[in-house]
Amino acid sequence: MSIKNQWKEKWVNQPGFMLITVVIWSIFIGLCIKAGALIMNTTYSFFNPVVAKNLYEGLDLYGLLKENYWYYLGAVSFMIIIQVLKAVIFLLMIKIFLAINLKQPFSLTIFNLIEKISYVSLQVGILTIFSSHYFKWLAKRGFDLPPVSPAYVSGAFEYLFMAALIYALAQVFKRGTEIQSENELTV
Repeated sequence: MSIKNQWKEKWVNQPGFMLITVVIWSIFIGLCIKAGALIMNTTYSFFNPVVAKNLYEGLDLYGLLKENYWYYLGAVSFMIIIQVLKAVIFLLMIKIFLAINLKQPFSLTIFNLIEKISYVSLQVGILTIFSSHYFKWLAKRGFDLPPVSPAYVSGAFEYLFMAALIYALAQVFKRGTEIQSENELTV
């Protein structure tokens, strides 16, 4: 069956899932744009430091770049890695919605993807904690830091909680896969 026919069949049989997939795609693209803009502007700021005055959406780390190049690099690295990992979460969600079949929803593929989302969510939570502490540490040392947007240094608890919930959901899917395969063997 061609890919075109598979997509057409999914839209006919699972229109709700495909609509959610389109929404997830748009969020994924937005996160990729944000991460890409941070990467490009950070790279450009090494050649033209004035760019650091507005890295992305008003983020001004020019003072930090002027005072210490390495601390600046650490700060933007945290922000870039967190944004990339958030995009990875949505990429994995896209893969789930494209792979799931409502006739046989439990599979090892879906279990593995859900488990990966929990691990990436855990990484985002931990990195957000480190990032928040890093910015507090820099501020305590007297570096020129404007208030950093909560999008970059907050939400750690939410991601840690999400990681735990999604890991539990992955275990349910693992057990569902086992039961589904047992039922197939007994039929």
